[in-house]
Amino acid sequence: MLLNADMQAAGLNVLVWTAAAVCVGRWPVRQTARRGRARAVTLLTLLGLGTLLVLGRITTVVLMGRESMLFVIDRVAVALPPLVLPALAALLCTVPRLLDWARRPSLETRTAAFSPTAVVPVQVAAVGAFLGLWTALVTVVAPPLLRPALLIHSAVVLLAALAWFWQTRRWLAARSGPRSRRSVPVRALRAVAVVTAVAVAGTGLATLAAASSRLPASMSMAPSDVTAGGHHGKSVATAGGTTSVTALTGPRDERPDRRFTLVAKEKTVRLASGRTVRAWAFNGQVPGPELRMRQGELVEVTVRNELRGANLAVHWHGVDVPNAEDGVPGVTQNAVRPGGTHVYRFRPQESGTHWYHSHQQTSVQQMKGLFGALIIDPPKPRPVDHDWFLAMHSWDTRDTQDADTVPALGLADRLERRRAAPGSLVRLRLLNSDRLTHEFSLTGTSFRVTALDGNAVHGPTPVSGQKLALGVGARYDVEFVMPDRPVRLTEVRDFVGARGRGLLISADGRGEVTPDIPSREFDPTTYGTPATTPFGPGSRFTRTQSMVFDNEIGFYDGTFQVTWTVNGKAFPDVPHLTVREGDLVRLRFANRSHFDHPMHLHGHHVLVLSRNGRPVTGSPVWLDTVNVRVGEVWEVAFRADNPGIWMDHCHIGDHAVLGMMTHLSYENVTTPYRVGRGTGNRTE
Repeated sequence: MLLNADMQAAGLNVLVWTAAAVCVGRWPVRQTARRGRARAVTLLTLLGLGTLLVLGRITTVVLMGRESMLFVIDRVAVALPPLVLPALAALLCTVPRLLDWARRPSLETRTAAFSPTAVVPVQVAAVGAFLGLWTALVTVVAPPLLRPALLIHSAVVLLAALAWFWQTRRWLAARSGPRSRRSVPVRALRAVAVVTAVAVAGTGLATLAAASSRLPASMSMAPSDVTAGGHHGKSVATAGGTTSVTALTGPRDERPDRRFTLVAKEKTVRLASGRTVRAWAFNGQVPGPELRMRQGELVEVTVRNELRGANLAVHWHGVDVPNAEDGVPGVTQNAVRPGGTHVYRFRPQESGTHWYHSHQQTSVQQMKGLFGALIIDPPKPRPVDHDWFLAMHSWDTRDTQDADTVPALGLADRLERRRAAPGSLVRLRLLNSDRLTHEFSLTGTSFRVTALDGNAVHGPTPVSGQKLALGVGARYDVEFVMPDRPVRLTEVRDFVGARGRGLLISADGRGEVTPDIPSREFDPTTYGTPATTPFGPGSRFTRTQSMVFDNEIGFYDGTFQVTWTVNGKAFPDVPHLTVREGDLVRLRFANRSHFDHPMHLHGHHVLVLSRNGRPVTGSPVWLDTVNVRVGEVWEVAFRADNPGIWMDHCHIGDHAVLGMMTHLSYENVTTPYRVGRGTGNRTE
């Protein structure tokens, strides 16, 4: 709400201060006392309104700053000074002359209000208002701010000096005597010339900006400074003292404990409602087949690509595999071309609910259906009577029907019914594989959240009357003892449409339940009971990195887009976070954009230290996907114990493809692969 108010205040400041600058800079002419007084009052009104809008923007900045300085540091250091200081100068220098003109309207008092002291502060305030809107909407600035602040403030000072020089000449000319007014045709011709010049210049600048924003056809994701290396405590060096990701593989000379084959091909699937989807499927299934294994087993997965004209790679989301097995085209491998195969080998050390999906053009291929469950059982799994995996997904049916995207649990876009006997233990493994945050309610029973992103919760307690918010890529394990009445799981964010969807469980598969819409959201940072962790808020961190998320409008890869930035930069200009093996790293995520950002760091799990400044008080929260909602600040930490080059990106594919993508790079690790439209590798 504050962010929207700040944007609106920035836009209104531009309109009001620009209008005031144009009016106050008009050449003095002889007017009747009535017209002179009216013009002076109009200018005083504009300046009064402008002052209120400046105070409004200061207020929104102060209120946002109370949440975190990360939200407003750019406004305090860059955007506000060029607006606030000249606005204050206008109150001190311009307003008294306008008041004198309003009281005694004459050519003399109007000429006094035309002096540089009166005009330039208003003009500079208009420039400052424009810069404030530009830096909030078009070119966002983020820490470190010293260089952009010096550049912007120096430019404003230079413009102010030029305006002072120009206005001084005009004022001296006005004092020497009245100027004859040009004829209407001459003024019209001049206006047409100015508009034409502005249009030509704007078109030229837009063309240049579009061309310069084009991404290279081939890029390397290797960090520029490569100096040291190793893998889980064991050094693996190559020629030149560097380590290639090709050396960071899973075991290749051992017999696998489990083998799986995934074949990707096109398939038309039917939703529960009868709508059809032209999907891409693994092994003819959407979602793909469940891959189930045991913790510590050596797993081999052979991926075969039978898609027409589309490359492919598979990522094991939430599993800290060796870097070469991570499935990121252009970083850890070349994408599998049609007719080709690729073999992945890894030994999972974690357990719980995970998933796999294509990481080649994720925003397209995952949404078409190339994903599935990856369940890792611990050595001694806790038995349940019903263990159901449920993926919230939206299917694009526009190729087959005149419809839009259709949300569903798996392929169930209508209410699905299942049976469970009273007294049986039910586990729901919830995954959000969609494009936006989803919120779920479970009506008819209390429940326990037993795992977050596959990581067991310590001391889970009964929950009721709370909704579960899952960011894209996140998983919640929910367990309950089946009561003697029906239970219903419902996605409640789109409640009007969701009333006909969801999962109803009862003893005979019948019955009705009216879903509730809890107002309170489940908070994982206060849930469960504390337990020891290998590090925490009081640990000594090797380095701390703040990541501020914004959206801006402009050209990206040749087209005009809403882009998504990290610290004011979009891929590939976002600097890598470079670490050494063994580093203890703290990250601060601050979301001052207009959309949630589920940040997924490959190859590592992070421990949540705090959320919105409040430390974790419940069970330790280990995540692989941190959903930073609008206006939130999360502080997390991880141990750098898995060398490689790892993606760190927003898991909303549309955000990653438009800039919100960076990498965690270990020193001395490099890659021979390249990414870009000319390589066949598309990481997003």
